[in-house]
Amino acid sequence: MAAPTVQEKLPELVLTPVDRLRLRRTRRPTDFLERLGAGSPRIVRFRLRGQDTYLLIAPDLVRELLVAQGRATGKARGHSHARMILGQGLLTSDGDLHQRQRRMIAPAFHPTRVEQYADQAVVTATVLAEHPDWRDGAVRDVAEDMIDLMLLNIGRMLFGADLTEDAGAVAGALTTLLRPFERRLLPTSRLMRRLRTPGDRQIAAAGAELTRVVERHIAEHRESGDRGDILSMLLSARDPSGEPMPDGQVRDEAVTMMLAGHETSAAALSWTWLFLDRNPAVAERLHEEVDRLDTTPAHGDLDRLPWSRAVIAESLRVMPPTWMMSRRLQQDVVFDGWTVPDGSTCIVAQWLTHRDERWWPDPLTFRPERWITPAGEFDETAPGQPPGAYFPFGMGRRVCLGQPFARAELALVLATLTRHWSASLVPGHPIDIRPGTALRPAHGLRMTLHRRA
Repeated sequence: MAAPTVQEKLPELVLTPVDRLRLRRTRRPTDFLERLGAGSPRIVRFRLRGQDTYLLIAPDLVRELLVAQGRATGKARGHSHARMILGQGLLTSDGDLHQRQRRMIAPAFHPTRVEQYADQAVVTATVLAEHPDWRDGAVRDVAEDMIDLMLLNIGRMLFGADLTEDAGAVAGALTTLLRPFERRLLPTSRLMRRLRTPGDRQIAAAGAELTRVVERHIAEHRESGDRGDILSMLLSARDPSGEPMPDGQVRDEAVTMMLAGHETSAAALSWTWLFLDRNPAVAERLHEEVDRLDTTPAHGDLDRLPWSRAVIAESLRVMPPTWMMSRRLQQDVVFDGWTVPDGSTCIVAQWLTHRDERWWPDPLTFRPERWITPAGEFDETAPGQPPGAYFPFGMGRRVCLGQPFARAELALVLATLTRHWSASLVPGHPIDIRPGTALRPAHGLRMTLHRRA
């Protein structure tokens, strides 16, 4: 017997006008997700921008969408704004183009390359740790410092160059480009997507500025040859027919990596500083671990840094920088016995699944020990969570290519900075989330730095 259709059996969660008004005022799409997930359902059907949309919360359904049905899905329509910013980079491309680009870019994340990038990240973090602005008792917006740090690091990794001179222009351009994205994620944003605003001119100018920086580096690389960085590999990559990557595609991939390579990592490190301040015992154990290292951390020391890795893993669970993902079905798919029709949009949300008590005991408590085995080693399966309950970098055919590097980078940068520094939140500083392209602190993080002896 054929499975019943969703329209016949699965109830629709209807958002009332009051719901929509509250969501518009809070400007937090995570509130919308929590409203959908109230009552711990496995799957929810609702109307979003006039279309049936399905939120998959249970881990097995997350895996079904992203892994088992990976070939039956494409990017959802909501990525059209991101495509305006990033072109056809890996984050926004689809179908044959996406698979072709993954194959051409994959060598840039070979393990030997990852080790080089990670060790370079330590060098960049050491420069920050020794910067004159980081002094005992100084009050810093640590969230902004992490953005600057990650932007400089992605510049060295991507272009083999110091982006210090371009950092202000690039950071400003990225901020301008990404500002409208938060509004467009709201369920009440359908009209806003149609309207042109005075900010559109600023967005166009920011896009042109970012393109200028990337195209200048492309031109310099063509003159100087292979520098051992990612851009060099993009320029030298060939598809199976021997064709190089078009310059426009190289530009789109470089812009995508600038965004993906700095904003999510900066957000993860920012929340980690806050968690360490709120959990002194966790911070003390971290300091003891990094103090046992004889020298500045390196990629080869990761096995000696299980607690650093556990702290990062727990931070990615509680405050996942990538907090939601969406896919558009390209054929009928059965979820939990219900047939979800071709063309439907399906959403999975780390914000919900990572923080659900059905799979995570005491889910909102920061407990890095979840990730430590009885033998004292870091293990991503140590919490005993079901497959699909933890996916900070996605999973399946579109899993982040830079995942191995990001995990190493975050742990090593954290270990490097905390060898020298701790930080405490300025009393009264407000803490709230800003869910945009990454989940960032809405008001930054004003913290007082304390030099460790």
